[in-house]
Amino acid sequence: MSAKASGKLDWARDPLSACFWWGLPLAIGAADMLMHPPLRVEAGICSILFFWMSAGCLLNARRCHRVHCYIAGPLLLLAAVFTALVAAGVLEPGLRAFDNAVGIFLVLTLLSFVPEWVWKRYA
Repeated sequence: MSAKASGKLDWARDPLSACFWWGLPLAIGAADMLMHPPLRVEAGICSILFFWMSAGCLLNARRCHRVHCYIAGPLLLLAAVFTALVAAGVLEPGLRAFDNAVGIFLVLTLLSFVPEWVWKRYA
């Protein structure tokens, strides 16, 4: 598949799809953090949102072979599993450690754009 054809299939290039798969979960997550729910509730919400964004990336990687999505999809899935374990009480980090871990996952997800700048956007 050519880069031009891949670009037409890329949900990240369609504003409505991008808002649904990534913008909406990020907005919900920001609102969740502002409300300061108990840690396990916050972790449960974060888990759902990370699964949601991971699904968007994994499906988009399959659709258009976007390099960022090949990296971010599994990374967001790992974040979803981590937050689900916190929500279930299997892991019990403090609030600060939890927030730091979520922040690290988000920064790593942002860094997954770097290979596209160095290499190419579509594999």
